[in-house]
Amino acid sequence: MARATINGRVVVAAMFAFGIVMTTALFVYWDLYTRPFRPLQAAINAAYPGSLPRVIGGEHKSHKHQNPATLRIVIRVDFNPLAADAHEVEPYTSRLLDLAAEHLDLSPYEQVEIHLVHRVPDGETQQQVYLFPRDALTGRTTSAFTTTSPGDGDD
Repeated sequence: MARATINGRVVVAAMFAFGIVMTTALFVYWDLYTRPFRPLQAAINAAYPGSLPRVIGGEHKSHKHQNPATLRIVIRVDFNPLAADAHEVEPYTSRLLDLAAEHLDLSPYEQVEIHLVHRVPDGETQQQVYLFPRDALTGRTTSAFTTTSPGDGDD
């Protein structure tokens, strides 16, 4: 019985084709996933240079129906958000919410999450999460948000 062999050039060409297809698929997925939020990310970066903003929207663990649709904004800050008081945090959260309302339609989202992250060299990252329910977004005050620790609710 003769064994079928595959030419080495065909294997190499197939590997390159597979790599190109997977890279293209990843690029298209990432482009579709981030495109709606790019104007907001650019606006946040213009307002807070060096903050490395990330914006995503949707449901956390979307296969579970109890999770609310959330717009999540993550920025890097130069202070410890865990030790900051409301007067120090409020200018950030207000400006971020204003930018979000200006660059996105917030109606699909039930809440907006703002993550303030402070990275300490050779130390533990300090992060505070501020939740704004949709009904609190119109008449905002510093009491409109609730805070959670990074580990809360990540089941």
